[in-house]
Amino acid sequence: MSESGKLRENHVNNEPSRGKTPGYQYTPSVHKKKNTRSNTWYGLDNAANLFPAISNDRNTNVFRISCELHENIDKTLLQQATDKAMRSFEYFQTIMRRGLFWYYLELTDQTPQVKVESERPCTRIFYSNVKELLFEITYYGKRINLEVFHAIADGGGALELMRTIVYNYIVMAHHDDLPDRLPPLDRTAPPAHMAEDSFEHHYDPKERQSPFRKKCYTISGTALPSNSVQIIGASMPTKQILALAKSKKVTVTAYLSALMICSIYDGLMPRRLSQRSIGVNIPVDLRSHFKSETARNFFSVVDVSYNFEGRPAVFEDVLASVSDQLTDSLDPAKLAKRINYNMSVQKNFFTGVTPLVLKNLILRAAYHKAEAATTCAVSNMGRIRMPEPFVKYIHSFHCLLNPTAPHKVKACVSSFEDQFVINFTSCIAETKAQKYFLRHLSAEGIDITLTCNGGYDIETV
Repeated sequence: MSESGKLRENHVNNEPSRGKTPGYQYTPSVHKKKNTRSNTWYGLDNAANLFPAISNDRNTNVFRISCELHENIDKTLLQQATDKAMRSFEYFQTIMRRGLFWYYLELTDQTPQVKVESERPCTRIFYSNVKELLFEITYYGKRINLEVFHAIADGGGALELMRTIVYNYIVMAHHDDLPDRLPPLDRTAPPAHMAEDSFEHHYDPKERQSPFRKKCYTISGTALPSNSVQIIGASMPTKQILALAKSKKVTVTAYLSALMICSIYDGLMPRRLSQRSIGVNIPVDLRSHFKSETARNFFSVVDVSYNFEGRPAVFEDVLASVSDQLTDSLDPAKLAKRINYNMSVQKNFFTGVTPLVLKNLILRAAYHKAEAATTCAVSNMGRIRMPEPFVKYIHSFHCLLNPTAPHKVKACVSSFEDQFVINFTSCIAETKAQKYFLRHLSAEGIDITLTCNGGYDIETV
C-alpha cells in the first residue's frame, strides 16, 4: 500500500459457511398486568419503533459485537457465563408482540442457547410471526459473538451484555489464576434502570428540530448474491491512529468520516454525479450527553456531508468541514431538540390511533427519506474496557454493522488496549473505497493488518 506504513495481509477465512441531575426519581417503563412473568411487557422506545417496520432479509437491522480470546471457546462454560449474565439483563429476555397500534416487548421464559456459528454475520433475527428472543450468542474457534436486533438495544447497551458474558467466562475458565478479590465491571446499574426508556425520560416538548436533510449521493455497484456481506477488517495500533487525529486537531470520528467521504468520492462516485453531496450517518451514544444507565436504545444520529462540486478531493478541506459540522451537531441542545422532535411524532394523537399496518407504511417512507440524506455510515464504539486482570486473556473486540440498500458500505470502529479495529461491511463487490481509505492511512504511517471473510480475494482490496 505505501512505503511509510506497514501493511500485513492475513488470508483469514474466519467465517463459517452459512441529562437529568443525580437524585431524580426513576420510574421504570415496564408494565405488569398481573404478578406473572408472561404478562410483563415493555413499550418500544422511540428508536425501536422503526426497526420492526423496515426489517427484511437484506435490511436485517442486526449488528454484531465479537470478542476474540487467546484460547478456543468452551461451549459449556459460555452457556454458564451467558445464563449468569442474564440475571442482570432481564430486559433482553423478551419477545416481540404485535398490538393493534404498536409493537411491544413481552418478557418470556425462553433462555438464550449458545450454539456454534453457522450463518454469515448479522443475518435476520426478527420475523413478525416468530416469537423468539431477539438476540443470539454464538461462538467459533476463539471468538464469542453477540448479535442483536436493534429494536431491543443499541451498541452501548449490547456492549454491556457482551462485557458481562466475557467477564463471567474468564472467571469460570481461569478462576485458579485470577486474584481472590476480583475487580468488578464498571457497571453498577440495577436491572430496572437498564430497562428505562431514556427517550421518554429526557423528552421535553418545548424544543424540537426536524432531522430531515437534502438527498445525498447513493452508492451503486455489483450486488453480492444471496444477501451475502463482504467484510474487510483492518487492525492497527491505537496509539498511531490517536496521534494522527491529534496531529490534525480533530477527533478520530471526524478524521475517519472525512476519509470515508473522500474514499467514496474517488473510489465509487461517477463523475457525472460529482455535483451531489456525499453524506455520512454517525450514530451518537446519548449516554455520554444525558444522564442514563439504560441498556435499551438511547442513541441519535448526526449527519455530516461534503459537496466537491466536481473538483478534485482535497482531504484537508473535507476534514475541516466535517470536523466543524460534527462539533456543531454534538451540541447537547441540538441533540435534545432532535430527541424531542422524534418523540413529538410518536406522541402525536393521530400517530397513536393509526393502525399498526398503516403506521408501518408511514415509518418505511420516513426511513427511506432519512436514509437518502446520507451515503454511508460510520459508527465509533469507542474504547472498550475490561478489568486489568482480564486483559491478558483477550485478543480483541470487533463490531459489525449490516449494510443496507441506502448504505451499501458501512464502517464500525472500536478499540481495546492498543488494538484499534475498523470493520468495513458491504453488500456490493466493488472495494475501491476501502482500498482508498486504507492506502491513505498507510501513507500516513499507520501499520495495518488486514483480514477478510471468505467471500472474496483480499488481493482485490
